[in-house]
Amino acid sequence: MVVGNARERKWILEVLVVVLVVKLLALVLSVSAWLVIQNQPADLLSLWNRWDAPHYVDIARYGYTAAGEQRFFIVFPPLFPLLIRLLALATSSYELAALLVSNFASVLASIYLFKLARLDLPESAALRSVFYFCIFPTAYFLIAGYSESLFLLLTISCIYYARTRRWALAGLAGMLSTATRLTGLALVPALLCELLQQHAQNHRGQGSYNAKAERRKQKWRAPMAILMTFLGFLAYLMLNFAVFGDAFAFMSIEREHWFKHFAPPWVGLFGAMHGIFWREPAEVVLICFAEIFFAFFAVACIVYAMKFRISYCIYMLFSFIAFTSTTFWLSIPRYTLSLFPVFILLASLSKRKDVLHYVFSIAFASFFAFFTILFTQGRWAF
Repeated sequence: MVVGNARERKWILEVLVVVLVVKLLALVLSVSAWLVIQNQPADLLSLWNRWDAPHYVDIARYGYTAAGEQRFFIVFPPLFPLLIRLLALATSSYELAALLVSNFASVLASIYLFKLARLDLPESAALRSVFYFCIFPTAYFLIAGYSESLFLLLTISCIYYARTRRWALAGLAGMLSTATRLTGLALVPALLCELLQQHAQNHRGQGSYNAKAERRKQKWRAPMAILMTFLGFLAYLMLNFAVFGDAFAFMSIEREHWFKHFAPPWVGLFGAMHGIFWREPAEVVLICFAEIFFAFFAVACIVYAMKFRISYCIYMLFSFIAFTSTTFWLSIPRYTLSLFPVFILLASLSKRKDVLHYVFSIAFASFFAFFTILFTQGRWAF
């Protein structure tokens, strides 16, 4: 990633200010909430090492195995734990290393999001997309030791490099994304869309020497880059085979331990709706209403993306199908964070009506604070 002229450096600096201020405020909020609610000294590492975060740390510390409870962690792909392990060599703390990897990756993801949004929007609107990204209700996962930040860095940079026709870098980022999260495979149809659109643009300018040269370059580079995206997934399958003797062991673990297997999206929807009538009040809010609301929010953004850019629509659609096609819905608000075109779409909407900017900002920031407190208190928050 190259930061160019003075004007670009100015905007990148503003991006960094937005990202770091939000992170600082979230850390202060988490510690303050713990001190007040628990009336005990706060340990920052413990506050942010919740739910799945310790699993990544355990993988980094002990590796994958087919024995004991550690065998269940094969469902977590290897790139994020590998980076934690490497950084822990310098920090001597796996928990600190996890937070550092997550936060550094989210800073870079924010810069790439700005650069990607700026391809279609003015700089001020691109900055708003970063702001919405940082204060999204589940953006606290960009601070915690989860793989969300790394995954978003890789997927956003993949699309950015594809759109700027640097296909080798797009392929590398795509490959690493599927070694981080299986939903990185949604990049494949999105990259195909970008390739077809660029081919059409080249065809319209076929008479020029530059257009012909560009077509010759893309003839092999773009398809090879798209194929590279599968390599991270293949590496994960090889890992499964090496540990369990079964390349698809992760699917068996998902089914047997987490009781999740493939089902049409409406099965999860009906399950969430039915839960309203029998779950406890807190679960009704966090497991039923929240899952349903964020699912419909994602669908609305997917539909709007059809008018904005088809590759964004395709990426979000395939990602959405992947995380909703299961027997029961869980963590959809967190998975919605990975639909990064959402923030570009919202920024494009709010530039037309300032009132939308205030609505998005107030709503996102309010729930971001609320869910951050829940998460760092050890309560369920997706």
